Amino acid sequence: MVTRGPLPARVTVGFHRAASAEEAWAALEKEPFDALVAERAFEAAFAELDHLPVFFFEHARELPAVLEELRDRMLERYKTLLENGRDVVYVIDPEGTIRYVSPSVQRLGYRPPPPGVRINLLRFLQPEDQRHAREALEALAREPGKALTFRFRGRDARGRRRVFRVWGKNLSHVPAVGGLVLHVRDVTREDALERRVKEEGALLAGLVATLPGVAWQARVAPDEDPLRAPALYQSPRSREVLGYDAAELGRPGAYYDYVHPEDREGAVALARQALREPGVFHTTRYRFLHGRHGVWVWLSDTVRYDPATQLLSGYTEDVTMDVARSQALAESESRFRTLAETAPAVILMWQDDRLVFANRATRRLTGYDDDELRSRPVWEFVHPEDRELVKTRGLERLRGRRPAERYAFRILTKSGAVRWLDYSAASIEIDGEPAVLGVGLDVTEAKEKELDLELFARVAQALRQSEELETMMQAGLEAVASFFHAPAGAIVLYGEEGARTEAFSALGWMRNLRPAPQLEPQSLIAATLEGGRPLVVEEIARDPRLRAAVRPQVPPGWSGVYLPLPAGRRFVGALALAWPKPPPGARELQRLELAAETIGNAVQRASLRQVLARRVQNLESLRTLDQVIAHSLDLEASIEALLDEAMRLPVAAVGIWTYAPEEHVLVHHAARGLSTPLPEELRRLPLGKTPIGAAALTRKPAALDDLSGTPFAPLRLQALRAWPMLAKGELLAVFVAFSDRAWNLSADDQSFLETLVTQGSIAIDNLRRFEALQRTQAELENAYDLTLWGWARAVELRDQETAGHTQRVTELALKLGRELGLGPHELEDLRRGAILHDVGKLAIPDAILLKPGPLTPEEWAVMKRHPLHAYEWLRDIPFLRRALKVPLYHHERWDGSGYPHGLAGEAIPFLARIFTVADVFDALTSDRPYRPAWPLEKALDYVRKETGRQFDPQVVEAFLRLLDRGEL
Repeated sequence: MVTRGPLPARVTVGFHRAASAEEAWAALEKEPFDALVAERAFEAAFAELDHLPVFFFEHARELPAVLEELRDRMLERYKTLLENGRDVVYVIDPEGTIRYVSPSVQRLGYRPPPPGVRINLLRFLQPEDQRHAREALEALAREPGKALTFRFRGRDARGRRRVFRVWGKNLSHVPAVGGLVLHVRDVTREDALERRVKEEGALLAGLVATLPGVAWQARVAPDEDPLRAPALYQSPRSREVLGYDAAELGRPGAYYDYVHPEDREGAVALARQALREPGVFHTTRYRFLHGRHGVWVWLSDTVRYDPATQLLSGYTEDVTMDVARSQALAESESRFRTLAETAPAVILMWQDDRLVFANRATRRLTGYDDDELRSRPVWEFVHPEDRELVKTRGLERLRGRRPAERYAFRILTKSGAVRWLDYSAASIEIDGEPAVLGVGLDVTEAKEKELDLELFARVAQALRQSEELETMMQAGLEAVASFFHAPAGAIVLYGEEGARTEAFSALGWMRNLRPAPQLEPQSLIAATLEGGRPLVVEEIARDPRLRAAVRPQVPPGWSGVYLPLPAGRRFVGALALAWPKPPPGARELQRLELAAETIGNAVQRASLRQVLARRVQNLESLRTLDQVIAHSLDLEASIEALLDEAMRLPVAAVGIWTYAPEEHVLVHHAARGLSTPLPEELRRLPLGKTPIGAAALTRKPAALDDLSGTPFAPLRLQALRAWPMLAKGELLAVFVAFSDRAWNLSADDQSFLETLVTQGSIAIDNLRRFEALQRTQAELENAYDLTLWGWARAVELRDQETAGHTQRVTELALKLGRELGLGPHELEDLRRGAILHDVGKLAIPDAILLKPGPLTPEEWAVMKRHPLHAYEWLRDIPFLRRALKVPLYHHERWDGSGYPHGLAGEAIPFLARIFTVADVFDALTSDRPYRPAWPLEKALDYVRKETGRQFDPQVVEAFLRLLDRGEL
């Protein structure tokens, strides 16, 4: 831009001084178009001078004519500048009506208004800014030539909010302008940046103000002494932290006058080191005389030098309390070490799995020196079985978690001994890193006693779970094996009468080691029982005392401990445990002896209870057999009961061969427990053949311990015992018991089996005698029945009208009785009563009984007495006493109108009520001399009609059911 006259220095950028019009023109010709230079020129002109067009307008008359062309060209160039510039130029009247707007308004999305259209500029402003803008225009309009700068908010053509900066000047006194000129610039982005800078500045100032220390800056040239550099900034907390304000410390070097003489050199050296090593943070501590309190305080300085800005920045904070705590900590650590070294408890600190401190008690207990303790991971001093637990909890504590603070575990000393620690742990820091402080008391003796009690409690609780011997043994074995972490183990019990194996329980691979039936003298268990003390075996598979039969089942490398099971003054068996590692130590052996004694006493009591229970069971079996014999008249049932009771004993199978005296052979009768069919040659045995025949022939028990190669071999059994069954010297049968192993029946069991055989012999003899009596009684009852039928036929022969009636009505009455649920004895009484129902008619005179016409009342009175005649004749015969209810009451009626006693309802005996329906129905459906038989439907209608009058409704209902099913 070209101007004339003096210009202030700060606005001369982009302007040239011209002495003449030619020089000005030449300058304009040579000057390239630069929008930025133009904008700066406009700003300067609006701030201090009339802008260029105004200059020309005001002085145009004074210019020579030669400048007219220059003016035109200048105006054209200015117009180009306005149209392409960033800013918008408005010429408005005092009310804000636009008289002119530069084409650059299109940058805001608007078009210049057409000529003659009046638009008020204020309508484009935000409502809240319109009043302020109107006041500014009014102030500008009041003083011609006045210039103002202000901001307002408006919107562009797209409705977006914008911020505008306005330079305005009142040129209403200039005829060429005649209004207010506004130079408007869109500064929305700059405004947002400016607000953000202010906000961040306020935030930074707030943060600095809240810091507990003092933030400061000083400008120092790289080769300058920092003591002479003036402070540029010092945060507000200077007064509180240092006791001085910024003015008091503003003099170069004044700050270091208050540093403690002993620390001054170090504090100065820190600032100089920061200059030598720029970009690095440097820290130091020193004492400083507090201005308000007059005491020395400890300060910590952190400084950094930036050579680009030549700023030495620092942060100073009061660390007096930290220093005091550090000193107290140092004193505390000293006291801790003194106490730790003199304490009887184990005290240690570890970090990153290594010990960093161990007191004298730790070294004394473990046998290791400091170097040895620090050279290995701390876990290696823990017993292998507890190592994972201790490691897991320790690492959790290092990670900031809170596992159990107190627990017990075992450690291994340098000599290999096991010691128990009651250990407590706490989280601490060493050099700012997490660590663990542990305190442990040697509680080995107390822990050993506690383990003794725990083992005893575990075993006792396991043994109490059941009173059954085998279950108790298994539970006790599992409890002991679990406590000592033994994967395999076994318990063997022996009987009182000798070395006979009585019971066996095992776990792990020892389940495959079945004990011998008898205790073998050359065996590990025999050696244990003979010595009466625990037997420790370093490797079971290589021990020469191991039984050859079980050696292949023993895995190599396993150690074991064999212990006798004491019960009073004798040993009842042995306990064995095995491990795939070395055997336990002496203290654990003592604990094992305690377990063995507990198990021994418990199984002895259980064994005695079992013997007692077995004897009680034997008595119960005898009682059951006696009851079967006493209450059953069936020989087969008695034999079945005998075999069932015998199978309660520890035998594999039992059987009975009965004696056939007419053929002199034993015939197989029944058996229990045989898994294969009995060979045909064993079904009939001559006397003397096989041990069974030998027992029959000699009348003495016989035995066979090896059945292989004999006729019994197909049964796949090993041994048998045979007892003859005798009654008064007479052979009845032979009882046989089989075993699938070597015969090992206890004396009690064998004695009981012989008792069963004796009882069975008596039962067979009694039942055979009873069967003979039954045959005699049956023959007698048959004779009675023939007699009864003889009486019935005599009645029918006398009264031809009723021929066949007795047979039919008896069958019908029995069908009704079964339908109504009568038992066998009641059915028999009904049958006999039906046969004899009209036997009383034998006492009726022929003139009445055989009279072809109606009877007179006197004759009817005689006829109605025939039930009483039957009762009088038969009442003294015992076996017919219950059957007499039918002859006596079969003419009674349900409604009470019958004879001879006029009974009604359920007062009439049930058998008589049943028979009445059968008797009447048969009479109605049979031909008689005085009438033919009724059709079935007519007879049924009569029965239904008489229900509840003559007949019991319940009996009629059953009768009709039989009829519906076609059973009549």
